[in-house]
Amino acid sequence: MKRHSFIYSCVAVVALVCFGLFFFFQKPSVSAGIPLYDRPVVLSNKSWDLQFSTSIDKDSVNNENIYVTDNNGKKVPVTLELSKDGKHLKIHPPKDGYSLDPKYFTLHLGSSIKSTWGLSIRGDKNIEFAVAPSLPTVKSEEHLRKYFLTALKEEKNRPSIFTGMEERSDSSGAPESANSATLSQDKSTATEFSGTNNQVQGVDEGDRVKTDGEYIYHMTDGKLIITKAAPAKNLEIASQTEFKQNFSPMHLFIHENTLLVIGNSWETPRDDYPGTKKMIMPIDGMTKGYIYDISNKQKPKLLREIGMEGHYVTSRMIDSQVYLISNHYPNHLMLEQNEDIDLRPRIMDSLTNEEPTKLDINKIKYMPQSQEKNFTMIASLDLNKPKSEMHVESYLGSGDQIYMSEDHLYIAVSKYFHEKNGEWIPPNTEVYKFNIDKLDVNFASMGEVPGTVLNQFSMDEHDGHFRVATTQEEMRNDDKPSANNLYILDKNMKQVGEVENLARGERIYSVRFMGDRAYIVTFKQVDPLFVIDTADPSNPKVLGELKIPGFSTYLHPYDENHIIGFGQDTKTVKDPNNGSKEPFVMRGGMKISLFDITDFNHPKEADTEIIGGQGTHSELLHNHKALMHHPKKDLFAFPVSIYQDGKKGPFDQEFDSQGALVYEISPEKGIVQKARLMNGEEKVENWENQIQRILYIDDQLYTISNNAVNAYDLNTFKSIESIKIQ
Repeated sequence: MKRHSFIYSCVAVVALVCFGLFFFFQKPSVSAGIPLYDRPVVLSNKSWDLQFSTSIDKDSVNNENIYVTDNNGKKVPVTLELSKDGKHLKIHPPKDGYSLDPKYFTLHLGSSIKSTWGLSIRGDKNIEFAVAPSLPTVKSEEHLRKYFLTALKEEKNRPSIFTGMEERSDSSGAPESANSATLSQDKSTATEFSGTNNQVQGVDEGDRVKTDGEYIYHMTDGKLIITKAAPAKNLEIASQTEFKQNFSPMHLFIHENTLLVIGNSWETPRDDYPGTKKMIMPIDGMTKGYIYDISNKQKPKLLREIGMEGHYVTSRMIDSQVYLISNHYPNHLMLEQNEDIDLRPRIMDSLTNEEPTKLDINKIKYMPQSQEKNFTMIASLDLNKPKSEMHVESYLGSGDQIYMSEDHLYIAVSKYFHEKNGEWIPPNTEVYKFNIDKLDVNFASMGEVPGTVLNQFSMDEHDGHFRVATTQEEMRNDDKPSANNLYILDKNMKQVGEVENLARGERIYSVRFMGDRAYIVTFKQVDPLFVIDTADPSNPKVLGELKIPGFSTYLHPYDENHIIGFGQDTKTVKDPNNGSKEPFVMRGGMKISLFDITDFNHPKEADTEIIGGQGTHSELLHNHKALMHHPKKDLFAFPVSIYQDGKKGPFDQEFDSQGALVYEISPEKGIVQKARLMNGEEKVENWENQIQRILYIDDQLYTISNNAVNAYDLNTFKSIESIKIQ
């Protein structure tokens, strides 16, 4: 007996088993994520995505066999789109989306649908669904409890191996990135200083170190340190502000004389809060923000404390508007003990109430197709008006991969299948688009693509289109190796173009979008760098491919013809005991590559640099904000801990040094090391000496570690001054 399956994306999974000359349906689990209503609810622009395990006869795909009707039985003008391999069928909604007037719709799948083998489906199948124009709002606390009670029930009834149905969790050509752009103060003699290495120009990202060109603001050991940095010869600590022991500062923003510190806090559990008689879950942790007036750098004044339940995810700032995002996973298992528990997330604002309060139910929306059991919290406030209202919205069933442009916020939500009879069905990603209008964050549209995203650099907005790179993995299945894809969606989040099946058997390690080009690095044994032209969104094309040892985990634009990769060197090693076995990959030192993409069809590695041996690591390899770039001088600097390969075997590592490295990188000179700014003479890594960030102010270079701020001449790299942090 051989099994085949239809997978109804986001809504239905229908298994078909081949017996003799026909297929038949098993009873499907028809749900749009975890239901809150009588029928599955989808957005009005929803495209159904049916995936088949074998190719379907295109002649049987027609509006007689597959169609949608409203609750009066009238056919709705949907469009059918069968993929080239015949294994994917999309049912697109009417041009303006499904109407909101009918009470519900029905998707009809007829028994005349056939595979290319000529095998038919046994029996018709009808699936009812309702539509919503935007993200639905949770109607009541009772509905919210129903959501989590349903989740509990599904978790209990879900076996490790399924015999029934599994449910699906489902410009110009120049670079657009600001990178660590040179900033300047509004003075007659402007000061040049480095900013955070941001992904998108005009969208600042929270980081642990910032400067305004005169002072350096950074956090270490639970304290906010303000250092008078310019002139460097008079380097001194202006002030140290300690936080509560239950607060861990992570990122900060500065806007004129206002400073915001963001981090995670944890509270003493308690189950009694004023103003309520309901049983309330203890707070495991909150994302906190402390707003300071820093007009007097020697005495920062706390203006306000804000908080949202959940762990801190990320933050952005556009002009003076700050957007904070947290994820809260309520302990829904407690519903087994008491179904009357209030699971709404809490917020707090010292201007209105010192105690956390439950978020209004009408501020909780949910992702209709999601099966996630978390709240994504989005708070927005204006640092130009530090005592103005804080706007908070919550989205139930959301994700934590975030991309933000100046106009839109995108949240990627991974939707996972479950294993059935030993077969792993790869996940998809839903991307929710929100319009940004100062402090207002409003849902705009939703799209879905196969596979999952790596990080924020896997997503991009360009000329009204959204671009996303994904890896589609077939776990534990050598017959169906992983594949990597690039999808382009229009302003309504409808897919208009794609490049699929790149580097089968590998996965994405880094992505960078530059104007009309996309650069994707995948890896298994060698590092293929793909150059993709997206100028025609409906027909993106792979222009060139370069295979080299190692891989890049971060790609940094230099100009429209060059890109710099930071990653690790590798080598393949054969098993001496089994020469026929596939070689395994050993990682080596940190690697810098200068890629020349002048000829898009033939990219090349113009220069390369290997730092240390196996075990060498840098925060830059997993956090782009650790890179300093001085565009005018072509200087790049980053923290690093260097290890050398020992003599006792392939896995022997000997600590060398830790600190920061400075390189001049350009097409004319290649990769040239300019300075080794190493800290201490210890024989092992020391947390206190680890460099957090490197920045510059005019002709001075500064390294900020956990225990010191050091100033150097930017031209000679000679030490000017050093100050310890006590």
